[in-house]
Amino acid sequence: MSYRQEKELNSRYEATLNQINQKNRQLSLKRVENERGILEAKKSFNKIDSTLAIINQKMKKRGLKTIALQNAGGPTEPDEENIDLLSEYYEEALKDLDNKLSSLPIGIPHHGRVTSKFGYRANPFTNRGREMHSGVDLKGNTGDPIKATASGKVTFSGYEGEYGNVVKIEHKNGYETRYAHLSKTKVKKGETVDAGKTVGLLGSTGRSTGPHLHYEILKDDKKINPEKYFKL
Repeated sequence: MSYRQEKELNSRYEATLNQINQKNRQLSLKRVENERGILEAKKSFNKIDSTLAIINQKMKKRGLKTIALQNAGGPTEPDEENIDLLSEYYEEALKDLDNKLSSLPIGIPHHGRVTSKFGYRANPFTNRGREMHSGVDLKGNTGDPIKATASGKVTFSGYEGEYGNVVKIEHKNGYETRYAHLSKTKVKKGETVDAGKTVGLLGSTGRSTGPHLHYEILKDDKKINPEKYFKL
């Protein structure tokens, strides 16, 4: 190898080393920037996680599955400058979802088995004829806690004819729930309750063949099938 060729090779070698060192410095700076970005992103998305945790806590109280955020769509370029805006958007969206879910009568008031469905059935006392059953019956033991399926205002709490001891709760958007045959009511008329609050204890008061909860949902004063609201 000639002197000139050796010199050219050394020059290329030094240039390559310089490029590598420069790239390493860039990567180190980028790593620091990325770590800072990650910390900021974590702070932002922790807000979303905390809001989601509150919703899931309420979902569990109503016997519903919790919500999990999942990836959707194809790959996208990260927009680091808008992470705060993105987290604020999701935080507000989740709060709005929380408000809507809180006042919607979803979930179950008691974990007992459904023993009588909504609709026409034979008379439970004579097993003859047909009668309209305006709710669902959930079997249980006397004294079992009965939970409100949505937040709202108690419009009635006491004894009422065939219902026996009953709690009626008015919710947003024209919904009302009724919890009947209770051994004891645990709320008062005019009281505001949250979803998952114990409103009474299971019993067999009124027109009842044994310990169970008679549960009704009304929408705009019309009785509807509660089982359609047991799951999301």
